[in-house]
Amino acid sequence: MMNFRVAGARSATLLAATLAALVLTACNDSEPAAAAPEVVKPPNILVIVADDMGFSDLGAFGSEIATPNLDSLASAGRVLTNFQVGAFCSPTRAMLMSGADHHKVGLGTMAEFTAQLITAKSAPFGVDFSYDNVPSGYAGHLNDQALSMAELLRDGGYHTYMAGKWHLAYQFAAPTAPGATALRFRPAAYPKAKGFERSYALLNGAGAHFAPRPGKPTRYDSTTYTEDDVSFPASALPADFHSTKKFTDKLIEYIDSNRTDGKPFFAYAAYTAPHWPLQAPDEDIASQLGKYDEGYEVIRERRLQRMKALGLIPSSFIGNAGMASVAQGGLGKKRWAELTTEQKAMQARAMEVYAAMVTNMDAHIGRLIQHLKDTGQYDNTLIFFMSDNGADDGSAMFPADPFADNSLANIGKVGSTISYGERWAEVGSAPFRLWKAHAGAEGATSAPAIVKMPKQRAGQVPLGARLHVTDLLPTVLDLAGIANPGNSYAGRTVHPTTGASLRTAFTTHAPVVQVRPAGSVWAGELEGMRFVVKDNWKISLVVPPGELPATFAEVPWKLFDLAADRGETLNLAASRPEKVTELLAEWDAYMAQNGVLLTKGPRPAGRDEAAP
Repeated sequence: MMNFRVAGARSATLLAATLAALVLTACNDSEPAAAAPEVVKPPNILVIVADDMGFSDLGAFGSEIATPNLDSLASAGRVLTNFQVGAFCSPTRAMLMSGADHHKVGLGTMAEFTAQLITAKSAPFGVDFSYDNVPSGYAGHLNDQALSMAELLRDGGYHTYMAGKWHLAYQFAAPTAPGATALRFRPAAYPKAKGFERSYALLNGAGAHFAPRPGKPTRYDSTTYTEDDVSFPASALPADFHSTKKFTDKLIEYIDSNRTDGKPFFAYAAYTAPHWPLQAPDEDIASQLGKYDEGYEVIRERRLQRMKALGLIPSSFIGNAGMASVAQGGLGKKRWAELTTEQKAMQARAMEVYAAMVTNMDAHIGRLIQHLKDTGQYDNTLIFFMSDNGADDGSAMFPADPFADNSLANIGKVGSTISYGERWAEVGSAPFRLWKAHAGAEGATSAPAIVKMPKQRAGQVPLGARLHVTDLLPTVLDLAGIANPGNSYAGRTVHPTTGASLRTAFTTHAPVVQVRPAGSVWAGELEGMRFVVKDNWKISLVVPPGELPATFAEVPWKLFDLAADRGETLNLAASRPEKVTELLAEWDAYMAQNGVLLTKGPRPAGRDEAAP
């Protein structure tokens, strides 16, 4: 049954149009009939999420990687140069679906990390919490107090479909054997249970992009998928499975299944590319050979100059120089000139495969968009593309795998399990500081994003306003004519959306738009790393790779003026202590409002000390 409370405004419009049509039908045939009022059809909604793609990894964002389809979408729509997400994937996805802070809706941090904390009896859970009474804000799944974009749109008259990575359905249970995981999957949090009419989803946070090799499964082959509410292991995937192609095929199939019934659709394309393990079809890898032999610094500087030429950043922008290497007196990995010939070959190949994954994903996104054009649905479709966090160095990868084949000849193929490391992550995060996981650094939370509005006839200049992933749900509801439910929905108390509708911002031609009033506060935290932004000022507490303080109290807050230094190159904390004090008060308020629980010190990082 239609939820008239949620969809009331749109239902009233459709009802009026229907009554008008009935009146015209009843008119005397000899009298000229008046024209029926035009019914404005609610737009289709297509949200596309790339997994672990860095800010500068698209052609439209300055990259050398060929992404003609997303570049074309940017030309027809609008590039967003200051779109903010979480520093990890599942917290971002929770905020995307719910429109609320991830600490409220079940992903205070990634479930994988919460499980480690519980097992180690480490704060914030310690001895007071066990596997069966974790706080709801850290439940590991989209909790019952969270809104769901799919549920709201389904109840508002939309078909709802998804294909790809979910990562919002973990729960905890005591391990059944020594060394076993504390994680289980929760059917009540599967995509179908959260409002998706049809879904084909990877439940894990990472998985191989090809079907497993018989008899030699790697850790990334031990994953679980679900089609609607039926789960199955990766071992049941068809032999010709490739993640990006399969997810695109499924989404097109779902969209076509009800295309003639007149209802709009919400489609969620949640690709697992280009998340490690880095794997791509042979022909895509072959197209990248030799393109990264010049190394990290050359590629990063070229991207920086392209961004300036494209108008994405000011010509005066100072990009973050990255971490100094050990030879330079820092803690960073080796610079390109410091690598051996063999190390250069391995690192160049890793980046070639990463670029191949991005190019391949772009081709399938192009196939999806072309299908909408061929079926007459493109013009009335909102298309929103984003990454879920900054570039990923692979520090959260599992230890060495006994069945992995990471030889130079096999990198990118079935059985390989590599990531591309810290220095290429710096390239992907250009021109910002650090990368995924380092909440508080712009490179962790600045995501490439593109929007094409329904009925949009021409591209617009890049939009530089600071926007947030929680803004997507209010925007979608606004465009669909569905009332924002506030703090109550379907008979239950829910966490209200905290974002703002971007409908006006997306349609204005100005490069800078006032989305929120002056003095508005942004704050965030993951794994104890944290930040607060107010107007142009930002305080940031980040633990760089290679450092492991005993407590967070040892880590200094840094202060940056984002208007002049979004690259976070100049710490102003010593010269502006009053600004630090002001923003620390905002941090305390954010913690209290969102139920943030902090460990005493940072969790030991998964840095690969053997990597160059």
